[in-house]
Amino acid sequence: MDIPKLIHDHPEITIFFSMFVGHLIGKIKIGHFSLGSIVGTLLAGIAVGVAYVPDIPETVRWAFFDLFLFAIGYSVGPQFFSSLKKSALPQIIISLTVNIGGLVAVIACAYALRFDTGTTAGLLSGSLTQSAALGTGISAIHELKVGPLEKDRLSANVPIADAMTYVFGDVGLILLLIVILPAIFKIDLKKESEALEASMQKDSSAESESFFKTANKETLRAYAVTSPDFIGKSLKEIESNFIKDRIYIEKVQRGGDFQTVTPELVLNLGDIVTIGGWRTGFIQGVEKIGPEIDSHEMLSIEYSERKIFVSNKEVVGKTLSELAKNGRGLFLKKILRGPVELPLLPQLEIHRGDILHLIGSTENLNQATKILGFAETDPHKSDLAFLAFCVCLGTVLGLLSFHLGEVPLGLGSSGSILVVGLIAGWAQRRFPKVGSIPEPAQKLLIDIGLIVFIAVVGLKAGPNAVDAIKAGGVMMVAKILLAGAVCTLVGPILGFLVGHYILKQNPALTLASLGGAQTAMPSLNALQDASGSKVVALSFTLPYAIGNILLTLWGPIVVAVSRLWQ
Repeated sequence: MDIPKLIHDHPEITIFFSMFVGHLIGKIKIGHFSLGSIVGTLLAGIAVGVAYVPDIPETVRWAFFDLFLFAIGYSVGPQFFSSLKKSALPQIIISLTVNIGGLVAVIACAYALRFDTGTTAGLLSGSLTQSAALGTGISAIHELKVGPLEKDRLSANVPIADAMTYVFGDVGLILLLIVILPAIFKIDLKKESEALEASMQKDSSAESESFFKTANKETLRAYAVTSPDFIGKSLKEIESNFIKDRIYIEKVQRGGDFQTVTPELVLNLGDIVTIGGWRTGFIQGVEKIGPEIDSHEMLSIEYSERKIFVSNKEVVGKTLSELAKNGRGLFLKKILRGPVELPLLPQLEIHRGDILHLIGSTENLNQATKILGFAETDPHKSDLAFLAFCVCLGTVLGLLSFHLGEVPLGLGSSGSILVVGLIAGWAQRRFPKVGSIPEPAQKLLIDIGLIVFIAVVGLKAGPNAVDAIKAGGVMMVAKILLAGAVCTLVGPILGFLVGHYILKQNPALTLASLGGAQTAMPSLNALQDASGSKVVALSFTLPYAIGNILLTLWGPIVVAVSRLWQ
């Protein structure tokens, strides 16, 4: 097979081959550590680019990067805007400290070691593990008033520095949060998390606890009412005796006619009722209501799961315990805030934009949807016209910039698309009929948009990678690695000191905020494993949203500042 001819005729094969090999590299584990698919694809792309030089149009990588940026903004937008309130001030302060501290560290290290613009941009994206900054940095380099060869050289240095520093960006941060800071400040993550959980279990009731009881499979049974213990009792009175098993009367048939089911409805002798709930409830006494009957008509109730987005301002700020009191016939499976699953604790406060996964009958789910906000419109359909319009709008707004010397000042197309996506995601939660992009589609756009962009970046950098490493030598590699370690640690250390000494908040929450601000999802998993609890996720989500925005916008800033000493 003539491989050079194949690549010349079908350059797209190098993209998919880099993605394939990159995912294989990313799956290699040493203990609990792995490079991940992003770094794996970048390394694979560079390697393929060294061997072959595919002719891939620039439009390809930027089109996919635009989709990635829009999807990131769209996904974090609701959480970003809904959490900007007084109670979230500690998390906002810590996030700004971490992100600004990281920016200053990158600029200081790059100036001290006299890194070029490309290496500085790669130092930012790799040490702070924000691949979006790699894209915005390269985009800003392409706007510089330098020759095409210099642009290619600087652009090639970005992924090289990124790949060198990304590994410690992940591993170093986890070690800092799990081992170093807890050891220095005598933090017992398990004890701190248990204290948080205990405070959020306060005033819990059997009703709220049963609301979260999703371990058993729901059951439906029909009975004829014959027991004197149930005749003349309202549904509310009967159901109150079986709260912990979440037993509810879903249908009542009297004389052949179905009654409107309300908590105040009183049962009569001979009524036929449909009872739903967890299986354990049917061995706790409810079966004494009367003989069980087999009736297709009475048992034709379908339990299903529905994702409901919180948008009703009357619900925002309430706790799950309060919500459970109005959750008749419903079971809460999980609650998501952004990409993070939150612990099901009675005192957990509901935020606008939260996604509740509820199980229940269609009627009860419809009632819950009216109270909470709106349900996902169609999980299999995305508003592509809305997406395309937003990307176009962001691109046009990105043209609104000016140059100070050779340095472009402004958001640029990448920053503008991110901001437009941010606003679009926020607006869609208020006007659900327009611009719907379901969660699976968002995730696909984020994954495919970034991975294709990274593959092309690696392929483009490959031809210059060997020359750049040879030119820099061992000393340059050592300098980049050292600078990466410093930049990874400076922001989180400053953020911890602010949270611990100034804000005086729970150290477990502070540590989670640091990981969120540095957009390091592996750090949340590590903290949850070390603490044995999901409660730390409560302080991860808002910093994660802020970090995704600020770190992405830092790309053009470090490019602009680094030109001052070139």
